[in-house]
Amino acid sequence: MRRFIAAISVLVASLAGSNAFAAGSDMSMGGAMSGPSIAGTTAGYRFELVGQPKSSGGKSTVSVRIIHSADNKPVVGAIVIQSRADMGPINMAAMMAPIRARPSTTPGVYTFEVANGPLWNMPDKWELSFSAKVQGEAQTVHGAVIVTLSP
Repeated sequence: MRRFIAAISVLVASLAGSNAFAAGSDMSMGGAMSGPSIAGTTAGYRFELVGQPKSSGGKSTVSVRIIHSADNKPVVGAIVIQSRADMGPINMAAMMAPIRARPSTTPGVYTFEVANGPLWNMPDKWELSFSAKVQGEAQTVHGAVIVTLSP
């Protein structure tokens, strides 16, 4: 019970900054994809997982890219303005973890760090949802990927 209360305390303390991250960082689109783990998307676009998540020290690093569905090409110059990590795929959407953008050394890959270990100390499915501004689109593009993360 103490562990659960501690996890909830960490969650509540981190919620204030869980969606605020470096929206202005320069992360253009491109790179290799390793599977279509797609949850939800905005019409005309989809978010795709790039490679496998890497977990260490209670944090998982996940990379995604945005694909323009009409031509199946990566979107260049999008800016991710919001992100969220929750356990919705296992009917626990209220269990959220802090997520923040990380610099990517690969052009066209958006990399994020999810601090899922302190909240859920075993591998399980998470939904990572994103909102991005795409050049030439009046509306914000929304999408998500479902991924298994380890603590």
